[in-house]
Amino acid sequence: MPEVVTHRYDPARGACLNVCSLGDLEAARVLERLRRETRPNLKADYLERRRDTETWLASAARVALGRAIAQPPVYFFLGDFSYVVDRSRPASLVLPLSSLPAGAVTFTLGDSMSVAAERGRRVYTFGEMVGLFANGEVLAGFGFCDREGVQARFVEVQVWEREGLLLAQQAAPLQGRRRTLERP
Repeated sequence: MPEVVTHRYDPARGACLNVCSLGDLEAARVLERLRRETRPNLKADYLERRRDTETWLASAARVALGRAIAQPPVYFFLGDFSYVVDRSRPASLVLPLSSLPAGAVTFTLGDSMSVAAERGRRVYTFGEMVGLFANGEVLAGFGFCDREGVQARFVEVQVWEREGLLLAQQAAPLQGRRRTLERP
């Protein structure tokens, strides 16, 4: 199982943010800027679909973790994805998976918006992911390091506590690293 997780972000806006935490007007401005500057194919209904996905994710996480979910998640990739060039998110925060609060972390086998559209959609806890890695076959075809190029399939990590995430960043400052790639 990979030992690190990667959060991609725009350093001009800051790390560990979630567009669904914004009001409608501000979220629309952020998405319009993304369409204009780096993501022209971002669909008009993105915010609605993202919020629907997060409603499902929060409900599934509440059941999986056995506790209330009070805020939208911060998204990570499982593995070191700091090497990919992404003009909309040119910076990376890489943290040890072990530094995240296990009781506030869920996983989806793929991008959560795609998973939410599947019939057998579900989230996994940390313990369930360990079991999937022991099995091996279930995770065949998933990429965990982007040094070889963009991964078509990846495991998404959702962290449901910003406070726990801040503690993880403070507890592992030498292990965690930030990398900002130059914009082309």
